Amino acid sequence: MSKLNNEELQTQQPDKKLRTKDLIYAGAFGAIYLVLMLIIVMGSSMIPVLYLLSPLTVGVVCGTVYMLCVVKVHKFGAALILGILFAVISTMSVLPGFILAICAALAAEVVLWLGKYKSRFLYLLSFVFFNINMTGPFLRFLYNKDAFIADTVSYYGEEHAQALSAITPDWIFWGILACAIVGGIIGSFIANRLIKKHFEKAGVV
Repeated sequence: MSKLNNEELQTQQPDKKLRTKDLIYAGAFGAIYLVLMLIIVMGSSMIPVLYLLSPLTVGVVCGTVYMLCVVKVHKFGAALILGILFAVISTMSVLPGFILAICAALAAEVVLWLGKYKSRFLYLLSFVFFNINMTGPFLRFLYNKDAFIADTVSYYGEEHAQALSAITPDWIFWGILACAIVGGIIGSFIANRLIKKHFEKAGVV
């Protein structure tokens, strides 16, 4: 009898391990997230001001995709997988940016874990941390702006690089970080409205 009770308790406990199905969900949503992010960044890169604002724009547009991913998987690892995919695609050539992107994903995972995957507020807050990964490609503004501008010349030409240099003072990285945080907040509020039923279905309050 006790053996049966133990088996019943085990079946009632949530499965905390990532399964193949979870990895498929995380990969699928990750692909959607990355495609949207690349469209936004590449589309705005021709206009320097819009390019600098891309962390805000990506946060607003992609917040719902992130939230669907972590709510659907509902286990430790979803945000980290998404963050690794982002880091590989966007910051692989800049090691500090790569590390920053991974740390942002880990911070998002910790926030979700603190809420035991049941707190809607912490789900929303986790995206604010996650969206900081968008500052990774801009991190060189802090320590090597000249190299960043030189790379811009090779991709978009001298005129575009000069225009970008003219609107990027020494403190610009902190402004970009603020944009990422604001974008994360707005994206979270939009996601909260659009996927309310998904939160309820997952038992998130």
